Amino acid sequence: MSLLFVWWISSVCLVDQNDSPQLRSVAQIGDCDPRRNMRVLKLWLGTCGTLHLLAFAFPAPFDNQMRVLTEVGSMIRAAENAANPQVLQLDATEPARPKIPGRFSAPMKFTTFDTGYNQTGNGFFAQDKDQQAMRVETMRPSLGLGDLLINATDLVVQNKSYVMTGGEHPICRVLPFFGQQRFTDFFSWASNPQLSAYRGQRLVAGRPCTIWALRLKGSHISLCSEGNNPVELNVTLPRNNSGGDVYNFTYQFGTLSTGSHEVPEYLFQKHQICDSVAPACENGHGVAPVPLDAYIFHPGMSYADYNIEDQNVADLPGDALFICTMRLYQEGRLDHNYTLISRYSLEVSPAFGQYAACNGYPNTKPPGPHCFGGDDRLVGREGSFSSGDGEGRCVRENQVGFWYGLPKKGRCPAGQAPGKDAWSSGCTWSLKKRVKTIRQDCLLKDQDYLKYCKADVLEKKGFTRSIKALEAAFASEDPSMGGCADIGGPNTDERLAAVIV
Repeated sequence: MSLLFVWWISSVCLVDQNDSPQLRSVAQIGDCDPRRNMRVLKLWLGTCGTLHLLAFAFPAPFDNQMRVLTEVGSMIRAAENAANPQVLQLDATEPARPKIPGRFSAPMKFTTFDTGYNQTGNGFFAQDKDQQAMRVETMRPSLGLGDLLINATDLVVQNKSYVMTGGEHPICRVLPFFGQQRFTDFFSWASNPQLSAYRGQRLVAGRPCTIWALRLKGSHISLCSEGNNPVELNVTLPRNNSGGDVYNFTYQFGTLSTGSHEVPEYLFQKHQICDSVAPACENGHGVAPVPLDAYIFHPGMSYADYNIEDQNVADLPGDALFICTMRLYQEGRLDHNYTLISRYSLEVSPAFGQYAACNGYPNTKPPGPHCFGGDDRLVGREGSFSSGDGEGRCVRENQVGFWYGLPKKGRCPAGQAPGKDAWSSGCTWSLKKRVKTIRQDCLLKDQDYLKYCKADVLEKKGFTRSIKALEAAFASEDPSMGGCADIGGPNTDERLAAVIV
């Protein structure tokens, strides 16, 4: 189960200057009073606009926004490489092309389809062309819990990409994949007649602006500008080679701040939290291992797919959410042949470390698994979708459950369990047994799981129905009781280790 979602909570700070709330980024989180963050976040939302929830809103995978930004950069560079060097015959009636400032910041409202459905919210954008740096912050309502806000801060500095999450105690992950990563100016192409085409005028939120479209077949990237100020950036591009399925986002910009005197330098600087992973939870120091009833959505092509080393698992609520979001909205974007759901009995050290997102199984291309962004020995833990302060790593309860990462280096030898000093050394998790494995079709089709999932999403009061349905599937093998048959699989630690090569 590759849990590649993040539930982003309040990674921005605000200060009052001349009685006007000003957005500050997580880059200066150390300068903010942590007790003020949620209060000022609500103040900013109340001042800058109300979040509008469209359809079924749930958080994007934390890689999705960065994937889209990276793809847009690739599209712009492709247009630059394909530009016709011949002088174009331009219409004399065309207006002057915009020259967007190389360094600017602006609040924004966004609409995105990067999760498979429309979603809107408030955000913040900043770039410095000379430093080759761009910062994008977005804030969204959550799936199934409309009062829970999600926030992501994406930072690109030259050829490095970072995602920051976790509220008042933020977590940073360096993103090592998504192809070629590098800064791309999203706006300068509009000033080049070889790269942009005039497409007329329109009104955006009451502001008249001129539309310029990127000259690139197969994608739609346009900028609507008011003089030299960006008003709206609109992007639609294919999601895969088969066409039809698309990514889309629109940024509507507010008043610009320009130049180094108005756009602070910290917006483009990597935060120090990106230099290391979060430490082990202090409330787990000196504590004996605790039982973990773990669930995992996984392929079933061979016994090797039952290996949970370097994989992500979840508790019952966490996996109910994962299965719901995967199958309800993300069907066309699954990166593995998920066909089975397994339940394991584990013992884990409660000195949890930073959660690592893991991808791949022995049968995938490229073969996996591969983990990034977390501790390579400590059991990683986060509230589902990274919900909560510090991603909920060290809290006892979370209304949306927990996700866990099981690093191979932290696995205990057969017959051993983590010690009380696992926070500093030694193994951190042990596998006791596989409890049960069911086919996804039994849950999704025979027990009509998505009906409960949709009802939970529409009601926006949590995932009570989905959790009960998943629990019933494993509690019984009687279909009339909501149960599903155990299809078997490796049952002991020794056998599991033996089938993995």
